[in-house]
Amino acid sequence: MGYPKNEVQELFYEYDFAKDGGAVSVISLRPKINPIKEGMIIRGVEVRVKTALASGGSATVTLGNTTDADGYLADFFSLGSLNAVINSGSVAGALLWDDTNDHPIHYRVDATAANQDLVLEVGTAALTAGKLEVMLQVSSDGN
Repeated sequence: MGYPKNEVQELFYEYDFAKDGGAVSVISLRPKINPIKEGMIIRGVEVRVKTALASGGSATVTLGNTTDADGYLADFFSLGSLNAVINSGSVAGALLWDDTNDHPIHYRVDATAANQDLVLEVGTAALTAGKLEVMLQVSSDGN
C-alpha cells in the first residue's frame, strides 16, 4: 500500500546507544514502522531526546542520509540534553533548512538507496550514552 499523495505523514526512527553502539561511524537508524521511500518529500525533522547524549570526548552528532550525513541536521550534540526537542532549523542542515534566508526546504527522496536511509553520524569522539526518537514529516508525490 502506498502513501496518499500530498498528505503529511510521520515516520518514526530510533537510535539507542545500548543497541546501536556509539562508535565514531555512520549508524543507520531503525524505522519503527514504515521506512523512507522513493518519491517521499521530507518536510521536516524532529529529534526527541529520551536519554541525554554523552561522550568521553568532544563528540559531534549529525543527522541525514548516507549521501549527506549532515543534510537534515548538522552537529546537534550540544543540544542533546534529556527531554530536549531539536527541530529543523535548530541547527544548519542544507537539505532541509536554508540558513541564509532562514526558511525550510523540502527534500524529495530519489531512487538512490543511499538517500532512502536515515543515518546518525558520530564524529570526533565516541558516544557513551544516548537514546533518540526521530520523527520525519513526509508527504508523497504520488510515485
